[in-house]
Amino acid sequence: MFNITRLIEGMTATDWFITAIVILVWMTLTHIAGKFSEKRWGDRESGALVGFFVPGLILVTTLYFY
Repeated sequence: MFNITRLIEGMTATDWFITAIVILVWMTLTHIAGKFSEKRWGDRESGALVGFFVPGLILVTTLYFY
C-alpha cells in the first residue's frame, strides 16, 4: 500500500507543477468525454462519469502497487 504522506513530503516544486497540469488535463478530458457522450447518445453524465472514474481507478491501482 502507498504512503501518501511520504509521497507529498518528497514532492519538489516541479512535481507539484506536473501534478497541477495532470489535474487540469484530467478535468478537460472529463469535460470532453461528457460533451462527446451528450452529442452521441444524448446523455452527458455517463461520459463525464467514465472520464472521471476510469483515470481515478487507474491512479489508485498504480499507487497501490507503488
